[in-house]
Amino acid sequence: MGFQRPSWDEMFMLNAILAGVRSSCLVRQVGASLVKGKRIVASGYNGAPKNVITCLDKGECYYQRLAYDDSLKGHGDFTVLKEERKQFCSAIHAEQNALNQCLEHGVEPKGSTLFVTNDPCPGCTKNIIQAEVAKVVVWKDYLRNKLLTEDEYSVSRYWLAQAGVAVTKLDLSRERIQEIFSLALSVGDRTLYQFVGMLTPPQS
Repeated sequence: MGFQRPSWDEMFMLNAILAGVRSSCLVRQVGASLVKGKRIVASGYNGAPKNVITCLDKGECYYQRLAYDDSLKGHGDFTVLKEERKQFCSAIHAEQNALNQCLEHGVEPKGSTLFVTNDPCPGCTKNIIQAEVAKVVVWKDYLRNKLLTEDEYSVSRYWLAQAGVAVTKLDLSRERIQEIFSLALSVGDRTLYQFVGMLTPPQS
């Protein structure tokens, strides 16, 4: 056939990617899936808490608007203020939302594998460790800043290593995703398969 069906890791990461499509963040869409025994037990994406207006609905990033307004008032450079105002981001992160789903539905996350589209931040990392997640599989690098002695990426990786949580990076290219989803469009259709193993009819 020439097509390699998706591996389990690819399937679980694709689920995380699809969850990320639901994100209401205007800066970066992130998705996550928690898996136990080849079964997805929870998924999450980054977005505002229940009953809080999302940045998508508002049409602008909440904390960047604060930074911009403060820069106009002469309180500093917008780029610097933007980093400082991140603490006012209204989004709950994808990893935390997946863990919240476990709590809401009585699912035990201990021993699970977390598939996440981007490296977890230190805040999510603490919650991942506390929930006793066994392994983290990441698709895209995130939170690296080579100008700093310690950045969010290195701190998160350091804590995960200390806690014995394995971290791997999944090589899932844009081309591979397109290949998988091109097949997805034909799921449910009759294939062109023809049985050719029996060249002559059986003798009576």
